[in-house]
Amino acid sequence: MLLIIKSRGIISPEKMNSNLKNILIVFDAAGCAPVAMQTVIELAVRSQTGIQALYIEDSNLLNAVELPFTREVSLHTAEISSIDSTLMMQKLRTDADSIKKQIEKIAVTRSVSLSFSSMRGQKTQVIKSRREEVNMVLIPAVYSTTGRKDQHHLKHVVAMIYDEHNPSNEKALSIALSQAVKNSYQLFVIVDNQHSKQHVEQLISQQSADVTYQIADFSNVDEVLLLLQKHSPGLLVLTEESRLIDNEQVLQQLINSLESDILLIR
Repeated sequence: MLLIIKSRGIISPEKMNSNLKNILIVFDAAGCAPVAMQTVIELAVRSQTGIQALYIEDSNLLNAVELPFTREVSLHTAEISSIDSTLMMQKLRTDADSIKKQIEKIAVTRSVSLSFSSMRGQKTQVIKSRREEVNMVLIPAVYSTTGRKDQHHLKHVVAMIYDEHNPSNEKALSIALSQAVKNSYQLFVIVDNQHSKQHVEQLISQQSADVTYQIADFSNVDEVLLLLQKHSPGLLVLTEESRLIDNEQVLQQLINSLESDILLIR
């Protein structure tokens, strides 16, 4: 069950759940660590809702493959060769089928409702177009190497961007706190002023959690990004209305720069 935070009153699980739609998790050619699938399943179980799993066939990748001068370099032999767009498409569909089987297996064991589909597009644009259908979006981490992907379970930090004036923040904080407490992880909260820090401290004062804070300028993306990279969270929680990601390109920057699962809350 989600930890419920007191503000102007107690938010009951029933009231929170009544406002929840399905949770969306997006996949692409970058792959997915099993921990991301486990996270979205646990969120669905505790929120008593279903999951929409979406495999995105990256249009930027496919457009690049079709260019006559595009080449790929083998990591093992350094051999340079052309890329067959048909084979690339087959690889993406094989990849999607493999991910579908993995997440379906986990969903069945936890009795979670799951739908799976594929579509072509650009990740952040697809997420934006689907946000009216769901209340949460989980974006699995993009890893620079397979080895780092295998070490995802060693990241014992949940980070949250807390923007006090955002109406969804208390729900996001409840979820971030629940994830941290459940796994005995540290909760790292980034706020933009001292008042917000005190507000969060008051909200979670009754919870036994390891929490650290940092004040940062949300208009300075590089500053926030450096803080996140320093703490290397396994999961970053923020709201879709956060000032930090007003610009779609900033969300893409977070996806590319952090080896963290990202959970967007509406």
